[in-house]
Amino acid sequence: MAATTAQQTEFRNNFRLIVERIFNNWQNLRLAVEHGMGGRNGQQVAIEIMEYTFEYCVGNENITEGELQDVIEELMDQEFNTLCDDHSIPEICRNLLRYKQMAKASQYPQIEAELSRLPQGKDWLRPDVKITYTPIEGDSSSDEDMDEDDEGDDAMNGEDSEEEAATSSDRVTRSQTRKQQAAEFVEPEEGWTTVRRK
Repeated sequence: MAATTAQQTEFRNNFRLIVERIFNNWQNLRLAVEHGMGGRNGQQVAIEIMEYTFEYCVGNENITEGELQDVIEELMDQEFNTLCDDHSIPEICRNLLRYKQMAKASQYPQIEAELSRLPQGKDWLRPDVKITYTPIEGDSSSDEDMDEDDEGDDAMNGEDSEEEAATSSDRVTRSQTRKQQAAEFVEPEEGWTTVRRK
């Protein structure tokens, strides 16, 4: 039986609230905005990513977790130059698709019970909420200083740079990405193959 227009509207409205709850609790996205990874209007970019994800989920009937993960990872890479290595994106995708199915079946009390266990922070993905922009450490220094640092010790300490990048809140900043690229395209040691994620 086809869903009525009223049911579709109810689904869209409720699923939108679900997407907002999940994205407002996504710590890596907030850190990327607060650290200026998306520039001065990073908050607006984050809102657009949330909107796009909502429309993508609603507009595509049989998307897989992998497809949705690729979309969100690409958006984070393009818009924030950020890779999330903390498995938050697969978890978000799994929850979004699960809640989408539950919402279609009108299982809203169960969804609400689960979402109520999320930390009750203030919603920040709204134009009327001001997010403090703090440039990431190191990016405030001049490019010349950073370029000297890049060429100096990174050729020898490429592996250290990657480990530091992975441990600092599981995010890779622009400067760290530049350092990794510089390190990884120096001649690899014999017997080693360098593999890079996007």
